[in-house]
Amino acid sequence: MNLTRRQLIQAGSYAAMGAIATHLLPANSAASEPFYGINAFYLLTESYRKAKENPQANLRQTIRKYLQDELGLARLRDRSKINAIRFLAGNNYPSDKRQTVKKGVNRPFHFDAMLWTTAQQMDRRVLDVLDAMMQSLAEMEFYIVPVLANYWIEYGGILRYLEWVSKIEREEWFDAYCNRKDEEYYLKYSLDFYTSPAIEKLFQTHIQPVLQVCRKYSQVAILDIMNEPRGKNRYSMENQKIENNLYSHQIVAQWLNRQASFVKRSLPKVNITTGEEGWLNSPIDLQLNYLKNESQYYEGIDLKTNLFAPNSTLTMGSIHMYTHEAVEFNKPNECGRRFRDRRGWDYLLQPDRPQTPESYVKMGEEWIKSRATVFGNKPWYLGEMGWCRCQSKTDRSPLPATVLQKERIPIYRNWAKQAFQLGAKGVFLWELAGITHRDEFYAMNLNQIIDVFPR
Repeated sequence: MNLTRRQLIQAGSYAAMGAIATHLLPANSAASEPFYGINAFYLLTESYRKAKENPQANLRQTIRKYLQDELGLARLRDRSKINAIRFLAGNNYPSDKRQTVKKGVNRPFHFDAMLWTTAQQMDRRVLDVLDAMMQSLAEMEFYIVPVLANYWIEYGGILRYLEWVSKIEREEWFDAYCNRKDEEYYLKYSLDFYTSPAIEKLFQTHIQPVLQVCRKYSQVAILDIMNEPRGKNRYSMENQKIENNLYSHQIVAQWLNRQASFVKRSLPKVNITTGEEGWLNSPIDLQLNYLKNESQYYEGIDLKTNLFAPNSTLTMGSIHMYTHEAVEFNKPNECGRRFRDRRGWDYLLQPDRPQTPESYVKMGEEWIKSRATVFGNKPWYLGEMGWCRCQSKTDRSPLPATVLQKERIPIYRNWAKQAFQLGAKGVFLWELAGITHRDEFYAMNLNQIIDVFPR
């Protein structure tokens, strides 16, 4: 059956669409063209909210209308080079801003699009929304890049698993979430996540239903085990070995590879990657003029070890990059508490370089160049890429979106061109602005994304 994308979008039979969705793109076509991607991390959450607004309506029609018409993905596909969408598929996102938990009082949590409402209870409706969402993306001829889990607390993250197996108390998790104590908890407990057999078994139980949905769509081209995993803890901060004479980054590498093996059994033809940022445990043999060429052992994760550990089952590398000066401002979190949100990797710039936008752009070029030397014969992709800049040295809040966009167009195009020349299989921008989800630092609307990568 030969249908154009426009004919398919306008087709009247949704049953027919579902029947042919998995055949729109051949399974091996991902290798024949580069991925120009956009991150829409919130996609499952917003899709779920749309379905919840219209519980009596046809689920797949509701989700398709949201993605195609309200979010504008069909227009984005037609008018830009964007051919891939990366999103969080294993969502643990809390939503009730008024929710409080008092010590010793077992009050229920209220969650929004949370696939697993408890350690053992799955919300089937969320899985159905995920399936409908992926079908719609396939119908619009997008490659699909699901992320199975998140390291960070904003979407539940690894601290949820620690709470589910009683490594931390429910009140502690919520306190970390509401009062920004997550960094303290990561340093104290993150190693438990990677070494607990109970957590690993639970993690694999939780991702299994998502993998079953992914198996239905040949458009699933890359699958990230976790978004930005780290093994940062008190041992990694001091570069000390832990149990079995291993460093933190080696323990994390073993965990990631075990999960990759588990995923591979369900999706043998899909590229499996870590979803990591690209931290290196050892300096590389390369002359760098802007980027510090020094160990980042303190993050407790190593890009090279992950990919080339003995019996590694990861088939693809991943890097993220936000190589700009520190940008920050105060805003409320989901609990209504104000905190200082800070973004940027300014601390990676060599101290003798001028603190100018040009220096940070050059640092970004060297981030790509230096990481590209690590991958060997394994494919890789730039999973997140963002540029931001502050108003002034005294006002650290971001510049207006229109000003940033002027800068982003040449910067993003240049970084993408460089990445592809160095062998990247894809470049993914951060990020498409949602309807209810906004990123005050990096969000771009449809027209802005089209301006970066017009067709």
